[in-house]
Amino acid sequence: MRWIDRVYGEVSIDDPGVLGVIESPTFRRLRGVRQAGPSAIAFPFKNVTRFEHSLGVHHLLNRLGAGPRERMAGLLHDISHTAFSHAVDFLITSDEQDHHEGLKPVLLRRPDLARAIERARFRPEDFFDDSRYPLLERPLPWLCADRLDYFLRDGLACGELGRSDAASILDHLDVADSTIVLTDVDVARRTAALFAEMNRKWWASPTEAFIYNEFADALREGLRAGILHDADLLSEDDLVLARLDASANTLIAAKLASIRHFDPSLAEGYAPRVVPKQRWLDPPVKVDGTVRLLSEWA
Repeated sequence: MRWIDRVYGEVSIDDPGVLGVIESPTFRRLRGVRQAGPSAIAFPFKNVTRFEHSLGVHHLLNRLGAGPRERMAGLLHDISHTAFSHAVDFLITSDEQDHHEGLKPVLLRRPDLARAIERARFRPEDFFDDSRYPLLERPLPWLCADRLDYFLRDGLACGELGRSDAASILDHLDVADSTIVLTDVDVARRTAALFAEMNRKWWASPTEAFIYNEFADALREGLRAGILHDADLLSEDDLVLARLDASANTLIAAKLASIRHFDPSLAEGYAPRVVPKQRWLDPPVKVDGTVRLLSEWA
């Protein structure tokens, strides 16, 4: 399997076990789940999928020297994302906005995926808890492969990062004591600043708060009225959207119209029911063998 990745350029996967997982129907579902959730309805250029991101995390872990189990964990880390990604977190709220994590054992145990995982000589339960894999997953404000890949991928899609920014960040990554670090203080500052800009303008912006809450209202009404069922949330974006569009429900139609025809004035003074998660970086930086958080460097 070979492709041109928007972050890494030419990429290939030749491992039969990995390819078997990628070819399973449960994994292929991620092709139809956009990373930007309902925001992609308003902004079609936000076209990154969970499938693309998962392949990217697998590749980045390989670049960083992770072992086969951690690379597989990276490939599977988003397997349980519902349709429209984090939209469900605006229905079932938590501080971490990670409802999908509780669904992971269900998806990993689906027969098609479980067989593929076992043929790759792993077990589904190896991947229930990503915190076992320190290169893949670290809490904010640290670096991890998941956070780096979605930042670079979303940043390029939204035009907030240039190709030179992405290349510079990737060229200055290293691993120290199972921790991803940057090797240049100036690059680390630039990375943290760009990440903060993505958070301010996109991930946690008033625009995102409006879109996600309005879409959550549409989902809530769809579930209440029997237009949608819980199982539909484990399908793909377009299927869920088609069912909402096909309904004669005026509330759903109004909510979707406010997203499709989004105007920035709609977000002004809007009081969201759920506030988007804030994200920031204070990356570890290694210089002359010494590792400190960016905030600790003069």
